[in-house]
Amino acid sequence: GIPGSTGLAIIGSLRSTDVDASLTRSLADESQINEKEKDLITMFQFSAGAMITNFFSSGAVLFTLMLADGTPAVPASIGLCICVMFVMKIFGANVFRLYLALTSKKEA
Repeated sequence: GIPGSTGLAIIGSLRSTDVDASLTRSLADESQINEKEKDLITMFQFSAGAMITNFFSSGAVLFTLMLADGTPAVPASIGLCICVMFVMKIFGANVFRLYLALTSKKEA
């Protein structure tokens, strides 16, 4: 539901920098995206901002912990956690898209 020119802004939302916000604002200022598309991109960026950097800098250390008997303390893999984060980003953005679709029909 958004143009391909927003790809860099979406990829930028995975890092812990403000590049995603500045790219989105630049696209909006240049009228490459409309207000609804800007809202959708912002929701995707906001739903798990900087997830990759924050996960690997603070959360991934939990996967190295072992119990006294040598079994992993965390019963999941890093890959599974990253998949869940991506699915929830996409789910959150689509729930917001549904919300926008329902509220824009009411306003019209």
